[in-house]
Amino acid sequence: MSALDVTFVTADRTVWTGQAAQVVVPAVDGSMGILPQMQPTLAILGTGVVRIIDQDGHVEALEVEGGFASVDADIVTIGVDDAAVVEPASSRL
Repeated sequence: MSALDVTFVTADRTVWTGQAAQVVVPAVDGSMGILPQMQPTLAILGTGVVRIIDQDGHVEALEVEGGFASVDADIVTIGVDDAAVVEPASSRL
């Protein structure tokens, strides 16, 4: 099974790096799903949640405001000014 090599960075740190089965980003013109073997793409991000789904199905969700996502040959690079972890709904009681 093919995987995406993902690097997610802010201006001052690496937020997440590793292999993923799928990535969903909040592009300015709507949510965009990224899967292995996708055509090369560059997207400008708006405000929303980046979701990184790893090979085991675990989801890492991070709130962002702007930035970019680049896809080329199963390499995904996400760059934003800042990112905040979104708490799972069950822990927000």
